[in-house]
Amino acid sequence: MIREYNYVLRQISVWLDVTLGVVAFSLAFLFKRYGPWYYIDPDLFKLETTLAATLPVLLLVPAVTVLALAHNGYYGSHRIYSFGTIVGWIALSCLESLLVSYAVISIGGRLFNREYDPSRGAIVLTAVFLFVLLVVKTYVIDRVLRALRRRGYNFRTMLLVGSGESLREFIRLLRSHPLWGFRIYGIVSDRAQEHMADRVENVPVVGALDQLFDVLKSHAIDEVVFLPSQTPLEQLAPYLEGCEEMGVRATLSLNFHQPVIATPSFERVEDVPLVSYSPTKEMNWALILKYALDRVEAAILLILASPIMLAAVLAIRLTSRKGDPIFYGQTRVGLNGRLFTLWKFRSMRVGADQEIENLRALNELDGPVFKMRNDPRVTPVGRFLRRWSIDELPQLCNVLRGDMSLVGPRPPIPSEVVQYDRWQRRRLSMKPGITCLWQVMGRNKLSFETWMKLDLQYIDNWSLLLDFKILLKTILVVLTGEGAM
Repeated sequence: MIREYNYVLRQISVWLDVTLGVVAFSLAFLFKRYGPWYYIDPDLFKLETTLAATLPVLLLVPAVTVLALAHNGYYGSHRIYSFGTIVGWIALSCLESLLVSYAVISIGGRLFNREYDPSRGAIVLTAVFLFVLLVVKTYVIDRVLRALRRRGYNFRTMLLVGSGESLREFIRLLRSHPLWGFRIYGIVSDRAQEHMADRVENVPVVGALDQLFDVLKSHAIDEVVFLPSQTPLEQLAPYLEGCEEMGVRATLSLNFHQPVIATPSFERVEDVPLVSYSPTKEMNWALILKYALDRVEAAILLILASPIMLAAVLAIRLTSRKGDPIFYGQTRVGLNGRLFTLWKFRSMRVGADQEIENLRALNELDGPVFKMRNDPRVTPVGRFLRRWSIDELPQLCNVLRGDMSLVGPRPPIPSEVVQYDRWQRRRLSMKPGITCLWQVMGRNKLSFETWMKLDLQYIDNWSLLLDFKILLKTILVVLTGEGAM
C-alpha cells in the first residue's frame, strides 16, 4: 500500500504542477496586460499580450518546468530532504525552464515567422509566478503529509542489521527526522552472540544475524537496512538473497550483490549511500489501474451478487442452530506478512477448526496446506456453496478494504507460512487475491510446490492482460466446478 500511495502522490503532483503552470501563465498574462502601467498607458503592452504572442509560453513553460523538476529529483520521495533543499530544486527548475523556453520560442518563432518577437516579459513572469505557486504547493503538501504521519499513517517499518557506530548514527539520524515516516522495529546484530547488547540507542536487539529470517517470518517488515560492522560484505550476500526470495525490500550501502529477481535502485539518506533491491514490480500506472479497478469491480460485483448472497444467508440461517454465525472470519497473511481477517460464508459446522488434527492423516494434498474432497465437517449447504464458489463472495469486502485484490496469490493462514521454505515466502510480496493462476490451472489437483511456483510466475510476469485472462478462466472454472473441494 505504501508504494501505491507514493506513486499516486507523484502522479497527482505532476498533473497538479501542469495545472499550476497554466495558472501561472494566466497570472502573468493578466499582470503584464493590466499591471500598474495599464493605468499610465493602456496600450503599452497591448501588442505583446495578444493570444498569438503569448500562446507559445502557455504551451511550453509548464511542460519544460515539469521535465526539469523530474530531472532534478523533485518527484522523488521528500521524506529525507529539508524544505530549503526542495525549494532549491524548484528555483533551479524554473530557471532552466525560463532559459530553455525562451530559446525554443525565440528560435522556433523566427523560423516560422521572421517578424515574430516572443514576449520576454510573459516568459519571465510565468516562470516567477510558477516558482511561487510550486513553493506554496510543496509547503502545503509537506504540512499535510507531516500531519498524516503524526497520526500514524504512511510509515515504513524497518529492521536494522548491524552493529557499531554506523548503526548508532543511522538510528540517531532517523530519530532526528521523525516525520520522514520510518519506524524501527528492532535490530539484528552481526556481533558474536556473547558480545550482543540487549538494546542499542534504546532500540531492542531482537536476534543475531543467523536469526534474521526467523524475525522476518514472524513480523511484518517493510524494509531491512544492512549496516554491518563485524560481518564482511561478501558474507552478507546470502542474507540479501534471502530477503530477495522472501519478497522483502533490502537496503545496503554498497552494490556488490547481483540480484536474479530484484531490481536495484540507488538512493541516498543524507550522507549515507544506499542501494535497494525490490523483488516485485515497481509501482506504475498499470498497478494503480489494477488496484483502482479492484475496488470498482468489487463494488459492482457485490451489487450484482447481492441476491445470491442474500439467498446464501437465508440458507445458512435456516439450516443452523440459533446463535450459529453466518460468516466465518479467519486470520490470513497478506502483503509482506501483514495479518488480516478474511471473510467467507460459513460452510462447515461450528468448531470445525478444532477437529482438523483428527483429520490430518486424511489430507489429500502435500505441503503445509490441508484439503480433503469429502471433508465431514462441511455442511450440506456448505457443500453447495463451495461447489459454486459462493462461499468466497464475502471476500469482495476484503477487496474493498484494500486487504486483497481480485487476482493475486491466495492468502495463506499463519501456520502454513511458518512452514514455508525461504523461496516460497516471496509469494507474500504481492497483495493476495480471490483467484490466482493455480486456481485456473488445476486448483486443488496441483501439488503444493506447483502452487508456489505458479504464484511466483504470476508475480514475475504480472500484467493487466494476465489478470484479465485469469478472471475469464476463473468464470469458466467456477461454472464447471473443476477442482473444487
